[in-house]
Amino acid sequence: MPNKSSSQIHADWERRSCPICGSMAISTAPESKARMQAELMSWVEVKDFFIGLRNDQVFFSYYRCQDCELLYCPWYFSKDQIALLYAAMPDNTMGEDKSTVSRTQSAYANWIMSRKNTSNKRYLEVGPDIGLVANQIVKINKPEFVSFLEPNRSVRAELLESVAVVESKEVVDFIDELVTKDFSLIVGVHVYDHLLDPVGDLANLRTRVEVGASLSIVVHNESSLLRKFMGAKWPPFCLQHPQLFNPQTQKKLFAKSGWELLEVKRSTNWYHMKYFVSMVASILGLSTSISKLFPNIEFPIRLGNTISMAKAI
Repeated sequence: MPNKSSSQIHADWERRSCPICGSMAISTAPESKARMQAELMSWVEVKDFFIGLRNDQVFFSYYRCQDCELLYCPWYFSKDQIALLYAAMPDNTMGEDKSTVSRTQSAYANWIMSRKNTSNKRYLEVGPDIGLVANQIVKINKPEFVSFLEPNRSVRAELLESVAVVESKEVVDFIDELVTKDFSLIVGVHVYDHLLDPVGDLANLRTRVEVGASLSIVVHNESSLLRKFMGAKWPPFCLQHPQLFNPQTQKKLFAKSGWELLEVKRSTNWYHMKYFVSMVASILGLSTSISKLFPNIEFPIRLGNTISMAKAI
């Protein structure tokens, strides 16, 4: 158990078991913790730190499950607290130019659709935001039907417009509201490190696909060199991520929920140089005015993320 008494943990937070294996056994000390540890603070103190990148980031401490080795937060927001926080979320472009972000999403779509036996005949995307990946997927091959799981209603008009060429489509808040079944392809980009119950959600989705259906996800890789270099300043250590995966824990996540991991590869992000420098400066506590010294060109960079493909078993 951790080297802090339960009396130090604020009463506003729930104690979680491992979201993959259900174990309560965790490392004796956190692998990563903030100077301002969220579990020692109150809901009122923490909630305003949910959105944004900061030099002195607030997040719940990450421990290693002693049974399946998942890195996760044993203390975290409740389901109701999370619902309130996500209800006020802006879109995921974070101020970057949409055409630049689309280059990243286009690369995801091209990789997914180039995998052997991948069919998007009936396409489902979990957490599509404004639909940048879906827009590229339907350009490659027009599906018969598109479904979205997206509770953020503020992005729905833009989301539906992203797949306007597809006549049959739906957007729902929850998995159980889906009308379509027998999906052939499910995609989730930076979704599964946000979910309170990733195994349960993936198992539920498994019941809604055809035999041999494909599942592709993009997640942060907590075993990446960038994470090791940046330590607690690695941006994925934040309030929005109750757990973080590596290729081995991804494999365990899939196996536990009825999927077989076929392939994992490092993914690439595209940024404008000025935006990227400003973002890094903010994280490091430097003046963002330094970005004025750099040209405003687009460039690719690997930031410790992975894209993977699995099939229904």
